Amino acid sequence: MVKWYNSLGTKLTVSFLILILFVSMGTFLFTVQEAKNALTDQMKEELVLTAKVMSSQIDGDLLYQINGEQDTENAAFMQVYQKLDELRGGNGDIITYLYIMRLDEEGNARFIVDADYIEDGVIDVYANQLYEEAPIEDIKKGLAEPHVSEEPYTDEWGTFMTGYAPIYDSNGNIAGVLGVDFDIATVKQKQDFLSSLVYYILFGSILAATSVILYFSLTIIKDLNSITKVAENISNGELDIKLPIIKSKSEIYELNEGMKSVFAAIEFLSGEAEKNSK
Repeated sequence: MVKWYNSLGTKLTVSFLILILFVSMGTFLFTVQEAKNALTDQMKEELVLTAKVMSSQIDGDLLYQINGEQDTENAAFMQVYQKLDELRGGNGDIITYLYIMRLDEEGNARFIVDADYIEDGVIDVYANQLYEEAPIEDIKKGLAEPHVSEEPYTDEWGTFMTGYAPIYDSNGNIAGVLGVDFDIATVKQKQDFLSSLVYYILFGSILAATSVILYFSLTIIKDLNSITKVAENISNGELDIKLPIIKSKSEIYELNEGMKSVFAAIEFLSGEAEKNSK
């Protein structure tokens, strides 16, 4: 009797399972990465559009009246702050931070107005306060045209993707740049959900494929074992046997039909031998 690890069924099943695992893993990695890229690209488009629309609602002329720490909470500051708070509205769960900046003569980024300038009744971000860990290159691009950071960046407030858009005064000159921060955790949650969803779909597909492979392997081996048993009986001189019925029109069916011809020939020769012996 053939040992299980030498069985054709075992070899077929294991070979197909290995193939399925390789294909599934490749599909999983590719699909998840493409889904993550699609989510990131979608977020970038939303950020650029949001920053562009919001910046157009801000009066750039007011920004010229906010030039130093002493201008914090002056009339122009409060007017701009109220506009920022109005623009963010009920989207605080999406828009983490909303603020306006400019670059000083030394190329450093400085806040003009921050929608979260006050915390627990205490001023946290003053007008003209230095943004020490500012992504300067992104801000420069945002001063020229709507722009979004290519990759998430981390500062003292967290990890974000940020959209930028220039703010114009009444003469069409650039008075500052609006920054809109999206918390990357929101996108990360969506990416994790998609990864889990794809994982479960592929896991289910592997189980289904495994079941199909096992079914066909067992069917093939069952038919082969039936034919092998007939051949062993014939070799042992047992001619009073019936050939198995093979329903599938495969190579095994052709083999079984060939066995019928062999069996018929053996019966004929056996009959002739008996006649001659009498």
